[in-house]
Amino acid sequence: MFAVLRYGLIAALVVCALTLGPALLFGPRTDWMQWGELIGYTTMVLAMTATGFAMRAARRERGALRYRDALWVGIGVSLVASVIFGVATWLFYTWAGDALPQAAYEFYLARAQGDAAKVAEIEAMRGYFFNRPLQGAVMFATLFLIGLAESVVAAWLMTRRGARTVAQRA
Repeated sequence: MFAVLRYGLIAALVVCALTLGPALLFGPRTDWMQWGELIGYTTMVLAMTATGFAMRAARRERGALRYRDALWVGIGVSLVASVIFGVATWLFYTWAGDALPQAAYEFYLARAQGDAAKVAEIEAMRGYFFNRPLQGAVMFATLFLIGLAESVVAAWLMTRRGARTVAQRA
């Protein structure tokens, strides 16, 4: 349980600092938003490698883990990190007011210029940009699914026969 909380908090801090931090420091800037997507998703993938580290810590504490047990550790880490990130996103959007969603809306509209169907789609979704709880829920779901995918792989790597014998020798 300690590994789940510890690594979930570490993952959440990394994701929050690297995805929300720049906008906190410099404000919502549309010229950074295209890089923000790339950096945000990359940060999420890298931060959720904490699931594997938590599984390794759990294995050191408890001994060999079955796949199911390792997977539950990863799911726990993903859940802790995702809840914190979702709430932080909601609070961040509340703190930022309408400036951030307006900037995002304008950014996506500018990218869609020349494609009438895309512009219409973005204009129809305008309300979603300003829905703070929805933004938090989307970030929760995004991070959780990334963490779940990494947990499935990490649990398999952690519990396969070769990994077990290497861990027992160490």
